[in-house]
This record gives sequence, structure tokens and C-alpha cells, in this order.
Amino acid sequence: MHIHSISKVLGLPIVLLTIGILYYTWSSNTQLSPYLVVPAILLVFLYVFHGPLDHWWLVRFPVPFEPKLKDWLEKYFLPYQKLDTDHKRKFEYRSSLYLDARLFKSVGSELRDVPEDIKLMVAAHGVYMCLALDDYLIGDMDRIFLYKHPFPTPEYPRLHTVETNIEDGVIILSLEQLTNAVLYPDDYYNIGFHAYAEAFVGVNDKILFPDCTYTWEKIEEISGWNKDTLLAQTGLEELSLLPVHITLFFTKTIQYQKVLPVHYERFCIIFNQRP
Repeated sequence: MHIHSISKVLGLPIVLLTIGILYYTWSSNTQLSPYLVVPAILLVFLYVFHGPLDHWWLVRFPVPFEPKLKDWLEKYFLPYQKLDTDHKRKFEYRSSLYLDARLFKSVGSELRDVPEDIKLMVAAHGVYMCLALDDYLIGDMDRIFLYKHPFPTPEYPRLHTVETNIEDGVIILSLEQLTNAVLYPDDYYNIGFHAYAEAFVGVNDKILFPDCTYTWEKIEEISGWNKDTLLAQTGLEELSLLPVHITLFFTKTIQYQKVLPVHYERFCIIFNQRP
């Protein structure tokens, strides 16, 4: 049997002990309330630190990667398909850890849980981007909210498809745009890579990134998309060019290396891989 949550396993006997103390106190009219302090403290500890504790456990005792998720990767996620066997295993291992360590919620009239394959469709971009790095969780970016369609937020009231808030550790995506980018990468800009690129840049402010502040001509030469097209696909009024360059480094790799070889080599060093 594989244990997915060690915090729940540890918490069960503490809960049973607490119930036992309460029952004995009630049935025998004996004052045992001081004995509730220890299990209460332990339960609070497990509640507060259950995320890191479960992650620590799964790193040491990983659960097998679900076959249906592996099938999804084999069918739909092109970067995974290009990996050799050892790197595929590493990708699957880290994907399992990432899915367990991060909160995914579907946003509608209320917050709902997200199916595992949809979680993986999102997470695969961040896992692949950081596959050769130690920090595959990308700092404290621990909450991912998913809308079916373009969405407004207080920060960006107009409809848009991607938003990253470094301070709050939040990534927000439109599943419509992301799904199209995964299925039809030549026709749609990949907001999954874009969001994780923004997150990566935001939590790694000491990295010396290449200068990506000059005009859009190179981006259009690499991708075939001009500024207006990318603004329309993201729904944003302006785009930071560095995440766009990182996205194209991973999605239009051959053309990116051809047009911007110096930038390509620098990104290879930063991400410790040659996609």
C-alpha cells in the first residue's frame, strides 16, 4: 500500500485518542481535560505543516505515477515525448510531487476541485521548464486557479487568459487558451509556459537574464505572431518580453536558436537544458 498523505496517517490515532479522552471524561465524570492539550497541539501542528510534511514523505517514498496520466503525456505533451527514458521517469516523479504540493481550483460560481489530467496539463509546463533545476516547485507559487474561458480580475478588469501574482503565489489561467496551445501549438501562444516563466523570473530575481527589452520584430520572426496577435491571445494591454522569450525558447526552440543564438545559449545555461 502506498501512503499519499503521511499527515493523515499520523493524525488518525491522535484524533482517536482525543475522542477517547473526551468519551472517558464524559462517561466517568473524571476531569481529564488537561490531557487534551498534547493531542490538540499535535493536531494543530499537523494541520499547519501538513503540506511540507506530506511533500517530505513523498520525496522519500514516491507513489507510482498513474498510468492514465502517463498516457496523457504520451499523447498530448510534446516536450515529454522528446525526453529519453530516464528523463521521462524524472518528469513523472516530479509531476507527482508537484501535483501533491500545489493547490488547484476551478473557478466558476464556486471553487471546485480539478481533475488530475487537467492539473497535469497545467503543471507539466512548470515541471518541464525546471526539470534540470532543484527548485521545480518554483518558490512559493503554490495556488493555481483555472477558468474555462477568459476572465477578469480586480487587477486586470478586462478579459484576459493569463495572470501571475508573485506576491500572493498565484497563477491564473484560461483553460480554453491553454488547451488550444497544447493541442495546436502552431496556432496558439502557450500561456502555460508564459505563466510559469513569469513565476520563474519573479522568484529568481538574482539571475542575470539576457536583454529582452528590444522590439517585437525578433519575436515575430521566431513565432510568426506580432505584438497585436499575442496581446489578443493573452487579453493583456501589455506584455513583459522576458516571459515571452522564455515561452518561445521552449515552444519554438529551433527557430529561437536560429534567430537569437546568444539568447538561446544563455537560456540553456539558466535552465540547465537544451530543449
